Amino acid sequence: MIRITHSVRIVSNVFAALLTSGLLLASVDDRANAQGVSASDECKSISVGGADGWEPVTYIDKDGRQVGLGIDILQEYARKHGFRLELHLDIPWTRSLQMLEKGELDVIAGAYFTEERNDLFRYSIPFAYDEVMVFQHKDRQFTFSGIEDLVNQRGARPQGGSYGDFVDTYARDHLDMIYSPTGNKIFDVLLTERVTYVLLGRYDGLTNIYRDKLENEVFAVEPPLVRNDVRLMFSRTTPCLDDIAAINLLITELEENGTLASMTSAHLHKLANDQESGT
Repeated sequence: MIRITHSVRIVSNVFAALLTSGLLLASVDDRANAQGVSASDECKSISVGGADGWEPVTYIDKDGRQVGLGIDILQEYARKHGFRLELHLDIPWTRSLQMLEKGELDVIAGAYFTEERNDLFRYSIPFAYDEVMVFQHKDRQFTFSGIEDLVNQRGARPQGGSYGDFVDTYARDHLDMIYSPTGNKIFDVLLTERVTYVLLGRYDGLTNIYRDKLENEVFAVEPPLVRNDVRLMFSRTTPCLDDIAAINLLITELEENGTLASMTSAHLHKLANDQESGT
């Protein structure tokens, strides 16, 4: 167990740096455009959806609390402006997207950018970055150096999720994929040889590996398939739409003063401690 926990802590430290690196460069223009903005009078509460099990972005912890870096940002904004959050990470991802489109949710607290989604929703600036990895079984490895090496393989990915326009389009046109409705147990299809690889975010996949004690069976293949930014994604009908500029300013402030990195580290160390305690 010590070895597993030590591995988690190493990954946590690396991932914390990767997760927020480059945010200042990405947000300079947005910061300049958002000077003088403030919270709107129409936004009284924010209903929040997101992916359970996307550690550390959005997840339900061992005590049943709905937490994550995206939640932290929204909670800080709500605290500053005196309104409340309604958290709904227990709603399945596909259903959450449908509710967001209908205006039944105000925001998804973490999503990749795609052009299709951009036509339907409104994004914040990035608050994190995530690397999409190919995970293989150690007994059934194949050579991988780029997405074209997946053409003659069968893979799995979470149902309803996106890995960005490039991966989504290539997968649709060229890859044999199955879609798992249970992201937290997606490696089951790899263990039972239904597929030869699984696509997951780096830390999401590694968390599953350490939680289920699969470190001697499943591993992430380098290099990453793609590196995607992670953003808040808002309904176009939310009364909080005019607050996005102010939230963008908050994200920039949290990055500049080190709070975003501290929030990230807190989640990663909490996850490491959960592994150490066997939960």
